Amino acid sequence: MRLDFNVLWVEDQKDQVEAQKDRISMLLRKEGFRLQVQFADSVDAAAGFLSDDIYGDHIDLVLMDYDLGPGRHGDEGLEVVRHEFPYKDIIFYSGQKAADLAQMVTDRHIQGVFVCHRPELPDTVFGVFENLVRKVLDIDHARGIVMGATSDIDEIVVSLLSSAFERSSDDDKKALLDDLPRRIKKKKKSFDQALANASKVQHPADLTPLHAVFTSDDRFRLLRKLFEIGGLHTEKGGAFDDYRDNVVPKRNDLAHITVRTEGFSRRLFDRAGGELTSANMKELRLKLLQFHDDLVGLLSP
Repeated sequence: MRLDFNVLWVEDQKDQVEAQKDRISMLLRKEGFRLQVQFADSVDAAAGFLSDDIYGDHIDLVLMDYDLGPGRHGDEGLEVVRHEFPYKDIIFYSGQKAADLAQMVTDRHIQGVFVCHRPELPDTVFGVFENLVRKVLDIDHARGIVMGATSDIDEIVVSLLSSAFERSSDDDKKALLDDLPRRIKKKKKSFDQALANASKVQHPADLTPLHAVFTSDDRFRLLRKLFEIGGLHTEKGGAFDDYRDNVVPKRNDLAHITVRTEGFSRRLFDRAGGELTSANMKELRLKLLQFHDDLVGLLSP
C-alpha cells in the first residue's frame, strides 16, 4: 500500500467538480493519504486507462458520471469497468436521484457499484475509501507503508544531493568536500567502536544495533550540510530537523517491533516498550506526506 490514493474520474466537465475534488483531497489528507486523480472525459477515454496494465492495476477507485455528453452514458461505462476489472469499486453519480441510478445498475446486472446524488459525492468517496483502506491500516500493514514512504524519501535525498552539489559554487563544493574527511573520521571511529563491541557479543541478538556504514541518514546530513553551506532553502530547516528527529527514529523503531498476540489481535510495541497505535501511524503518514511534498518541491529547478 502507498500513500497515494488513485482515482479514475470519468467526468466530461471536470471544472464543475473541482470543489468536490478539493474536499475529497482534504478528507483523505487528514488520514495521511494523497489524492491522485486521472480524469477521463468519456467512456472510451476511461477504457484506454483501464486497459493499460501499468496504469489500470493501480486504480483504487472509479468515479463514473452518468451524463457524459455526446457518446456513451455512464451506465454503459459501468459495464466497461466491470469487463476490465470484475472487482474494482465504482461510484456511479449524477444530478439525478440515487434511486434512478440504482435502477440503471440493477437493469444492467452490475455488482459492486455505489450510487449517489452529485452533492453527496465527497462523503460517499470518503466512506468507500475508509472501507478500502481499513485492512491495510492495521498496524502490521501501516509499518510497511511508513517504511516504504521513507525509502522513497531516501531516493529523493540522493537526487537532491547530486543536483544541489552540481549547481553549487566552487567554493561551496570545496567547503562540503573539506567537511567529508571529518565526517568519515567520525564514521570510522563509530565503525571501529561497533567492531569492538561486536567482538564482545555473547548472543546473536546483541548484533542488531551494530550497524555503522554510510547510511541514508548520512546522506541526509550531507544534503543538510550542503544547504547550510550555500545558504539554500533556509526556510525548510525546521522541516528537515523535524523529519530527522521525529520521523526517522520512529521509522527505525518499526524494524524492531515486539509483537504480542492476544486471541485474534496483535499488539505491537517499540523498543522502549511503547505500544504502536493507529493514531501513531496516522501521525507518521501525515509527517511523511508533508516532508515528501517539501522535497519534491526542491527537486523543481
